[in-house]
Amino acid sequence: MNRTLTPQSDLLARLCAFPNLDDLSAQSIEILTPELQAVELPAGEVLLNDGDECRALLLVEKGGIRVYRQNDGGRQMTLYRVEPGESCVLGTSCVIGERAYPALAETLTPTQALVLPAPVFRQLFASDPAVQRFVMELFSRRLADLMLLVSEVGFGRMDLRLARFLLQEAEKQPGQFHPVPLSHEEIALHLGTAREVVSRLLHQFADEGLIRLERRRISLVHPESLRDRSKIDGV
Repeated sequence: MNRTLTPQSDLLARLCAFPNLDDLSAQSIEILTPELQAVELPAGEVLLNDGDECRALLLVEKGGIRVYRQNDGGRQMTLYRVEPGESCVLGTSCVIGERAYPALAETLTPTQALVLPAPVFRQLFASDPAVQRFVMELFSRRLADLMLLVSEVGFGRMDLRLARFLLQEAEKQPGQFHPVPLSHEEIALHLGTAREVVSRLLHQFADEGLIRLERRRISLVHPESLRDRSKIDGV
């Protein structure tokens, strides 16, 4: 983790770019200004392990963080990703509640983030409505994602989950689809299943003309048809 030397006024301006945090009180600004720091993280850095203490809150500006669970056999399942403009909802909850982190968090790409020490964030959350709104909106969005994940894992078929995953990875902007630069093994880790299952379904999609398979690269040939395949009970 590389900490960058940046004037505090610049860091404060970057913090205010996050949703609701442009409305911080003067008292909050006075409290956080000397404590706020910036970090640059390489891809693949494990930030938190299961059971770790959350000593600070990261607010992602660029890049992304994967939050996942791993069983004793090493099988993984992605819970969600922390995108620019967000913080990790589990990390936020653990900072506020002073609890141990219940998952693993790892950077997906080189990531730039702002860092606030846990005691400072708890103080701001207890007193500033802007911080409270930021947290509640974050929780609201992530809860919907986790409810969908529970439904997919508990009731959904793997082909539907895989189709949704490919669409999510490929459609970075509405209507614009880019190749997915992931191996079959990496996709299996995200979905919490075996590589053989993913490979079989990908070849099935390719045989149907929905995707094109290349080495570490999956292109969506007919994304709307794949979207139809991803729907559960017409949703």
